[in-house]
Amino acid sequence: MFQGYYNLASNLIVQNRNMNVISNNMTNISTPGFKSDQLVQGTFRDEILYRFERDGTPIGTTSRINTAEGVATDQTQGTLRATERALDLALSGKGFFAVQSGQETVYTRNGSFNVDNEGYLVLQGLGRVQGQNGPIRVNTDDIRVTEQGYVLSADGRENYGRLQVVDFADYEQLEKTANGAFRSNAQPQGVNGMVIKQGYLEDSNVSMVQEMTNMMSGQRSLQSSAQLLKMYDQLSGKAIQLGSM
Repeated sequence: MFQGYYNLASNLIVQNRNMNVISNNMTNISTPGFKSDQLVQGTFRDEILYRFERDGTPIGTTSRINTAEGVATDQTQGTLRATERALDLALSGKGFFAVQSGQETVYTRNGSFNVDNEGYLVLQGLGRVQGQNGPIRVNTDDIRVTEQGYVLSADGRENYGRLQVVDFADYEQLEKTANGAFRSNAQPQGVNGMVIKQGYLEDSNVSMVQEMTNMMSGQRSLQSSAQLLKMYDQLSGKAIQLGSM
């Protein structure tokens, strides 16, 4: 009977985490460049197969609880939406913009840039946009950006630098931070065939329909586990009463 408590309690914990992930996706559905997350759950069957194939662990010593093994991020490109704003940039294909946030460099697909009071190109809430030779200082919002990432004055006479756009060999090494950006200890690499589109933003790849479906499924699972836990509690109480007679 106590195993049932563990199974149901573990499912409640996992589904609570799952609801948090879903809620975060839905909150960021309008955040440019945001990549949706999905909770990766481990089941009894998965654990058995893994342990049996690895070292032949007997079933009797294998945990039967449901577990949250981590969060997987969908790096699929979102739709590119025209804004006609000079400081809005979108990456077509692979790659990330590099942004200096505090003492570290983070990476993002969000190209909704602005100019701070010192004339630097910035991403609100993160920091200054990095060029290949440091932060890019433009001193104006009237700029032109080529498909190769060169930031020029509107008349093309002044070159402010080239945007630092990087990629990673293994996206699983990326850790999501605030505002949908990523950090990584891995060495970034260049991007072949990178195209930057000025006057566009990449929309979030979150599907509201899918998230609503996932939320309803998670809520049903939570409710079922809670009801079953209540039944287990009642049965335990009756068992204790019978045992004391």
